[in-house]
Amino acid sequence: MGNITKPMKSLKTALLMYLPICLAAVFTGLKAIGWISERVERAYDMYYPIKEVNVIDDRVEWVRSGRQFFCFAAENSGIVLSVLWVIFCVSAAGYIFYTLELKKPIAILMDASKKIAENELDFHVRYDKENELGVLCGAFEDMRQKLFDSNLDIWYTLEERKRLSAAFSHDLRTPLTVLSGYVELLGSYGGKLSEEKRGEILEKMRSQITRLTNYTEKMNAVQKLEDIFPSRRQTRLSALCAEMEDTGRLVCGDMLFSFTNDNISDDEANIDSELFMQVYENLVSNAVRYAESRIDVSAGTDGNMLYVTVQDDGKGFSQKALENASKPFFRGEQNPDLHFGLGLYICRILCKKQGGSLRIENAEDGGGKVTAEIFLQKLIKS
Repeated sequence: MGNITKPMKSLKTALLMYLPICLAAVFTGLKAIGWISERVERAYDMYYPIKEVNVIDDRVEWVRSGRQFFCFAAENSGIVLSVLWVIFCVSAAGYIFYTLELKKPIAILMDASKKIAENELDFHVRYDKENELGVLCGAFEDMRQKLFDSNLDIWYTLEERKRLSAAFSHDLRTPLTVLSGYVELLGSYGGKLSEEKRGEILEKMRSQITRLTNYTEKMNAVQKLEDIFPSRRQTRLSALCAEMEDTGRLVCGDMLFSFTNDNISDDEANIDSELFMQVYENLVSNAVRYAESRIDVSAGTDGNMLYVTVQDDGKGFSQKALENASKPFFRGEQNPDLHFGLGLYICRILCKKQGGSLRIENAEDGGGKVTAEIFLQKLIKS
C-alpha cells in the first residue's frame, strides 16, 4: 500500500480551537464578576445607606453617607472588572497560542537563518507539527540540504583539483630526471660518443619529450584523475621493454639496477604506453626512495596482461603501509616529508583505468615489492 499523506493542520484551525476556551473563560469569569459585584453593592448599601435625596431641577439625586470615590467604585466595579477580565482572557489565549504554536518554530527558523548566513550548514531543521510553519521548516531543511550538498560538491571538486595538480607535479619529476640524465650524459661524454650513439640518445630524449607533451595535454584535459581515459594504440612490446630498462637505469642513478625480461617477445599490443610508463616510473622512483643499494625489475606477459614488478632491498612495507600505501597522500615512516604520498595512488588509478590492478607486498628476502599489471587489448603475432 502507498503512503497516506496526512492532511495539514492549518494555524487558522488551531487558532479557532483556542477561541471556545477563551469564550468559556470569559463567560465563566463574567458570571463570577457579576456575582461578586452584586454582593459588593449589597455590602456597600448596608454600610453606606442613602443619606438624603436632593431634588434639583426635577432630577432626583441620591446621596450616600460614604465618600464619593468609593461610591462610584462600588457601583461600577462590575463593568471595570468585566472589561479587565475580557482583556486578560484574550491576552492569555494569545500568549498560550504563541507559546504552543509559534514560539518554537520561529526560534528554529531564526536559528537556521543565522547559521545559513554564517555558512554553517552541518545541522538539521526539525519541526514535527504538520502546519504552515512545519511546511516552512521543511522547506528550510530542503534548502539547507541542497546548500550543504552544493558546498560539499564544490569542496570535493577543489580537493580533486588540488590532488590532480599534486599528481601532475609528482609525475613530471621522473621524466625530467630522465631528460636531465641524458643531458648530463651528452655533456660529459658527448665528444667521446659516436655519431650513431649521440643520435640514439637524442632520439630517446625526443621520445621522452613527446611522451611528456602528450601526458601534459591529457592531464590538462581532465578535471580529476578518475576522468583519465587511456588512448590505446599499437605498441611493440620489445621496444617498450627496452625503454623501461633505459629509464630504470637513469632513474636509479648510482644504485645497482637489474632488469629481467620474463617472456616479452616482439609482439604488438593495443595499450596506452604513456600511462604504462608513468606507472613504471612512479614504481621505480618510489623504490629508489626506500632502497638501500639495489633495485630489481622484471616485466612480462601473462595471457592478455602485461605486468611489471619492482623490488627494492630496503626495510619493506610496514603493516600500516601495506593497508594504506595506495591511498592518496599516505606517507610512510621513512622520510615522510620528501614526497606528496601520491605515487602508488596514481599507479593504482592508472592501472585500474587500463583494466589492471596494483599489488603491494613484501618480498620473501625482505624489501618492498610492487606489481602493476594492465590489460593488453589485442595481441598480434609478428
